[in-house]
Amino acid sequence: MAAKDLSYVKTTTPLDREIQQKEVSFHLYMFQTEETQRIVIKREENQRNSPSDFEAMAVQEWPIRDGPTFEANIVAHAVGLHFVVSRTEAKWFICFNIVFTDERLRPSNLKVLRTLVGMDGEWSIIGGTGKFAFVQGVATYKVIEVAEKYNVKELRIRALCLTFLPKQVLVTKIGPWGGNGGKEFDIIESAPQHLESVTIRSGVAIDSIAFSYINQAGKKQTLGPWGGDGELTDTITFAPLEIVKEVSGTTGTFGGDTIVTSVTFVTNVRTYGPFGKPNGTAFSVPLTDTNVVGFFVRAGRPVNAIGVYARPSVQNY
Repeated sequence: MAAKDLSYVKTTTPLDREIQQKEVSFHLYMFQTEETQRIVIKREENQRNSPSDFEAMAVQEWPIRDGPTFEANIVAHAVGLHFVVSRTEAKWFICFNIVFTDERLRPSNLKVLRTLVGMDGEWSIIGGTGKFAFVQGVATYKVIEVAEKYNVKELRIRALCLTFLPKQVLVTKIGPWGGNGGKEFDIIESAPQHLESVTIRSGVAIDSIAFSYINQAGKKQTLGPWGGDGELTDTITFAPLEIVKEVSGTTGTFGGDTIVTSVTFVTNVRTYGPFGKPNGTAFSVPLTDTNVVGFFVRAGRPVNAIGVYARPSVQNY
């Protein structure tokens, strides 16, 4: 027997991201006018509620406003179609997208589906895109004005959206190197994902360190300076694809305390430093398949000790 072609087989992995629910609530008004819909399959004249009604189908682009009058702002359009699904009554199956045109929500949309019977009722919201991805809910409607060439429906939309939070990547603390003096400074708010910049103040030793990073929620964080003032200030701004692969330096004794006397950063692009004076005992943090994304220190006026946060260089998302 010939081997089966399994090229179509897909594999799945367990979901390991946190999910949050967000409630969506709107109070809007839909304007159904002759100008915003077109009959594409007509029923016979004067044969309403007869078998010929099955031939009736229309497409529409009804404007949705934030108020009940024509002067209110258009914030979306109901774009879709509707057609008769009953031989005995005026029952329309309706399917459309609420396509938002308001700058705060575009290009998001909600998918609406249900049979339309009577003046009031509710439609199912079965999906969406953009800000409303993975949405489910209902849209209740009520006719509040009927005229010769239009009617106005009040819409109250309530739904829940699922939000998949970014996958949390394990970060590891390595170190510190140096002494026990000074005060402890550390990252306490959110785990780092990518190191953006480092600022070193130095003279005969490392006086302070400050840095900025992108956390695992995609937001920029800036910490420091941790330590005191120095004679020289050097700022390293890393390129978007540049990663720190090694941190090295020296520690020595000053005034009875062990402090960090120099520090050097090695990236996949170049070497920065040494900053300070490389005197004393050497230390090195060479990393394999990981990269530096943040720091923690002990510092007073100089930096007494320094350690790093490292994370895997390649992640599967």
